[in-house]
Amino acid sequence: MPQSEQDTSGNIELLTRIASLYYLDNLTQAEISIRIGLSRIKVVRLLKKARELGIVEIRIHTPAVLRTSLETALIRKFGLQQVLLVADQVSEENQRELTAQVAATQLDRLLQEGDRVAIGMGRNVGAVPYVLGTVTPRKCVFVTAIGGSPLVGQPINSADICRRLAERFGGTSECLYAPAYVESPELRESFLRHEEVQSVLDNARHARLALVGIGDAKNQSAVVKMGCFSEVDMARLRDAGAVGDILGYFFDREGRPIGPGMNERVISVSGDDLRSIPCVIAVVAESEKTAALLGALRAGLLNVLITTVGNARRLLEMDAPATIAV
Repeated sequence: MPQSEQDTSGNIELLTRIASLYYLDNLTQAEISIRIGLSRIKVVRLLKKARELGIVEIRIHTPAVLRTSLETALIRKFGLQQVLLVADQVSEENQRELTAQVAATQLDRLLQEGDRVAIGMGRNVGAVPYVLGTVTPRKCVFVTAIGGSPLVGQPINSADICRRLAERFGGTSECLYAPAYVESPELRESFLRHEEVQSVLDNARHARLALVGIGDAKNQSAVVKMGCFSEVDMARLRDAGAVGDILGYFFDREGRPIGPGMNERVISVSGDDLRSIPCVIAVVAESEKTAALLGALRAGLLNVLITTVGNARRLLEMDAPATIAV
């Protein structure tokens, strides 16, 4: 008996059945419409609802040959140790999860007994401990590389990411109990004189590995959400040419440092500190961060890049020499 055209979007069983018929049994939307007794328009809407609720996850896999050629091109272009690319996904959540999975696998592969790992902040870095599989315990130390903020969720703060990674690997964590940004250079110097703050930052500077994200210079960036910068501050940075930051170190598209007065407010390891760490792994899932990623690469702030195929293509296009019309 045909099912009525009433709102059935909340019926998980129906959503699952329609999704299975379409994605697994390869029935057309018209065929499903006849079988279920709903209009084709309703079937389309329910398939969309199934994706929104996570009943259906669409993942795209890029051929290894294409990934390898792009990875090689980026390594040669920017002098990187390694590039690992993931296919572009429709869902932002899927994109972050896949990128984090690659980062987790790489961290597990590189991490050695007795290692010290400097940890950044943000959603991409914060996703890594959640997707980490079963690992062999190691006596290692995860160290906070930047202060935090009570205004954002725990998965974003460096100290919380450190603790979760330490638990997963059976290691220990050293957390920086200080804000990421303060109101003045004088207050920053006061924090930096504290013995425990000095010790944690010094340990982060002498890490063998670092795992960081890359921020952009937009009003929706993490530092604005954390209350560290106002939208006026961020607009001033953009006017000066800033496209992004790593650990509060802002740079322009060419990789030059930006933000007089801003670097004197951040409590973190510096750009020069990052360059001295043997292996800095940067994780970037978002397509809108390509300009920030280009600036970070030109600044020499990372040597292992984990990002998307789309970002790789855009990076190579953006860094291509300009042609002069004759």
